[in-house]
Amino acid sequence: MLMKNNDTMLRTVIESIGAYLPSHEVTTDEIVQGCERKVRVPLAKLTGIRSRRRAGIDEFSIDLAEKAVSDCLNHSALAADQIEAIVCTNISRWDSKNSVTFEPATSVRLKSLLGLDNAIAIDISNACAGMWTGVYMIDALIRSGAIRSGMVVSGEYITHLIDTAQKEIVDFMDPQLASLTLGDAGVALTLTAAGSQGSGFHDLDMYTLSKYSQFCVAKPTDKPHGGAAMYTDAIKVTESVVPHAARHAKDVLDRNEWGFDAIGHVIPHQTSKLTMQEGMREIKRLFDYDLSQRLINNLEQRGNTSSNAHFLALHDAMRRREVKGGDSIVFCISGSGQTTGTALYVCDDLPERINAEDAQNGKPRREIATTESALMPIQLQVESLGIAYPPTRESADTLTMLQQAGEQCLEQSSCEKQDIDILIAACTYRTEFIMEPAIAALLAGRMEINFDREPEAADKTFAFDVINGEVGMMKSLFLASEFIRAGRGKKVMVVGSEVDNNAADRPDQSIDVSPMASALIVQESVDATSGFLSFHFQDFTQYKDLRKAEGYWNQQGQACMNCTDQPEALHAAYLECIETTVGNFLRANELSLDDLSCIVPSPISSVFVADVASRLQFPAEKTLDISDANGSLMSSAIPVGVKNLDAAPGEMVLFISVSPGIQIGCALYIA
Repeated sequence: MLMKNNDTMLRTVIESIGAYLPSHEVTTDEIVQGCERKVRVPLAKLTGIRSRRRAGIDEFSIDLAEKAVSDCLNHSALAADQIEAIVCTNISRWDSKNSVTFEPATSVRLKSLLGLDNAIAIDISNACAGMWTGVYMIDALIRSGAIRSGMVVSGEYITHLIDTAQKEIVDFMDPQLASLTLGDAGVALTLTAAGSQGSGFHDLDMYTLSKYSQFCVAKPTDKPHGGAAMYTDAIKVTESVVPHAARHAKDVLDRNEWGFDAIGHVIPHQTSKLTMQEGMREIKRLFDYDLSQRLINNLEQRGNTSSNAHFLALHDAMRRREVKGGDSIVFCISGSGQTTGTALYVCDDLPERINAEDAQNGKPRREIATTESALMPIQLQVESLGIAYPPTRESADTLTMLQQAGEQCLEQSSCEKQDIDILIAACTYRTEFIMEPAIAALLAGRMEINFDREPEAADKTFAFDVINGEVGMMKSLFLASEFIRAGRGKKVMVVGSEVDNNAADRPDQSIDVSPMASALIVQESVDATSGFLSFHFQDFTQYKDLRKAEGYWNQQGQACMNCTDQPEALHAAYLECIETTVGNFLRANELSLDDLSCIVPSPISSVFVADVASRLQFPAEKTLDISDANGSLMSSAIPVGVKNLDAAPGEMVLFISVSPGIQIGCALYIA
């Protein structure tokens, strides 16, 4: 959705950029030769990728992210404890050998590793548009005044997909061929309000063409050797994206009165030489202008590094001194789902700063702009609500349930599906362990929500996932509120769903979630009589190891879920952290427990709900227990709580969410 700056809005600038590249380099020819069946394709020549970096034997996604953040902070004027939000955007959550992390969130673990103590921690997933989605979020939070600075990071360990492809590729038309182009990297950005006139993002417009959402899907292979696989219809992706992207870029340029002559550099998604050349040819064909000499291409020694590819290309170009202060850049954004977008950016002195040598510690310092936004908080009204359940635990399917909940929500709504500006899916445990594209994009395709729009169309939908366990729903609602405040849209659909990935094949290892789905349409309350008024989040990373949920491959090559926790210690820690967070939240809002008509604690169990009330010394009869015997409601807890509230109009209700990490969220709701 549209972000266009005007005189009354803050402009966001990239304050620092950092990158980490593993030391091991492997050539495309070596990778092709490593396929078990001979593949007759000149891949290096077609893609322009001669080599790429591969993570070492003990390097994984979180390690790449951690090192990128450290490099970013080395060139930043911000100390770690000044970062007010961290958004982790990598597709791959492969954080140890044969293991993919689901909980705790990567952002929470990075907070612990790097001292980002005061940052709101959010994990999102949106395929190759992931880092751009993070920038979109941080920009909105800066513009709304919620934060003054934020960080976006992606550690992409994705070359394990090459290993699967080498075992399974049959010929040059195989849908896993694109996996042979991938490379590993970590990239991090810090973002602040612009400190110099004219610099920063002049426009950022992204939306989801979900009609094409199934052209690239990453999930576990169904072969007995196990591992993750990515299936791409490269021809259809190019056919659907390139013509649309060229027209969209021109539309964004026109509305900002940027002519082609004003463009210093063009940075598209770094996928292949052929695709990028096709984009330049399309611009030449449509608008009779040749931008090919301004194209930045770092493919030769990087490959496709997925969600951080644009910013790795930017970082490399700055390091080569190809991009300089004052230069204007057009970013052409694309990612499976299908996300399309354009960003217009003018550099400040960052290119010079990251190349400068500092006599003290190599860390140039400069003053950070701290201009406050004049935007006022809004009350986030729940306009409609839907809840869906599967016939049986074993048959639960994420998209089927979400579609049922979403359609029920729309049936009760006064708005039409084309009115949905943003669609956020808070789904941690999903059918088939789908890693790409975003569940939200697949759902938009199922429901045909603005699923194929012209670049100039007013009605568009931007879709992405938030992956923060139970707290993910509350953080999604918080983001919805800030997006609306920042002018990113008027109506947001937030959906939640969890499934038990072990239910069908390993019932003895069932994970403690209640399979279901929920959907909310939220908007600014016109008369401010009801809705969410305030949100607050705190993390207690000293307890990050009390529960872990990881996906792994068993000896038969099946993808499974494994949860390890310390129940008694976790229960006690949750209660302690809830007491601290609720106390801080109430003081910040100049309230006491006596002002609340009801609290809705995390419905882990009836025992837990009762213990929360007791710990807070809150009356049991005013505590709403929505716990489910089938397991934790997780991302659907808030929708179920809203549906079951029995409060008089105007009464205040406190929702409390918890997730491993430990993450605690509080939301004040007016009935």
